Amino acid sequence: MSIMGLLQPGAVQVVNPKSRKVIGYAFSVETQRGQLQRWLLFEHPHNTLDIEPPPEHMVQWSLSDWQTNVVHLWRPGSFYVWAQADVYRYDDASRQKAWTKIPPASRLPAPTYPDVGICDFQLDPTGGRLFQVLQQRVGGLVLARNEPFEAAGVRLSAAMPLEARGLAYVVNGLLDPASTEYWMLPAAYEPAGKSAAVAVKTGPQEAKSLQEFIDVANRGWGPGSTFVITGCINYRGERVPAAR
Repeated sequence: MSIMGLLQPGAVQVVNPKSRKVIGYAFSVETQRGQLQRWLLFEHPHNTLDIEPPPEHMVQWSLSDWQTNVVHLWRPGSFYVWAQADVYRYDDASRQKAWTKIPPASRLPAPTYPDVGICDFQLDPTGGRLFQVLQQRVGGLVLARNEPFEAAGVRLSAAMPLEARGLAYVVNGLLDPASTEYWMLPAAYEPAGKSAAVAVKTGPQEAKSLQEFIDVANRGWGPGSTFVITGCINYRGERVPAAR
């Protein structure tokens, strides 16, 4: 598959878009359902984060390398998140019936939660507001500095090369025992951390329910699109978790 959830398999880094400070890392491996992601966050991202390619020394890391080095990267009070991203594609030939539309909320597959402890995730509920997924790529569209570009109500930096965008919706959040994220990614989307940076931020659109989110997401749903349902478990503490 060219799309395996949100992340490029292997390591990526998580950056605060305002300060440009690295606030964590993630590591993902492909699974039969899609992708199992492990997130190490040094601080709460407060619903705004950029996902970028990893530093050079992490490029060739294996899962074993990640698990070993988490001990050295850990800072007291950090978050560690296990996230199973189940991937559903518009034109997936393995299903008996293609998703020409995203199914209603009542018929969506249930999320899968990794069996490692307390459930949680790194995005907070937004009171019905949707998250926007904005993708940049080296060599992509570059706009003149005096020509700001507006996409779905979000005003972007004129210098930001915009390649693709999507939407995300979150049920529950950091202090809840379980949470789920729903992502609609367009055909042009590439896994974050490969050659593209992905910015996730709160957008202006609102959805009072998962069904309202699906109604909005279906407007951009088409051949090549991907829908990702992510179930998560989170640990936060002074010491690194035993399971990594």
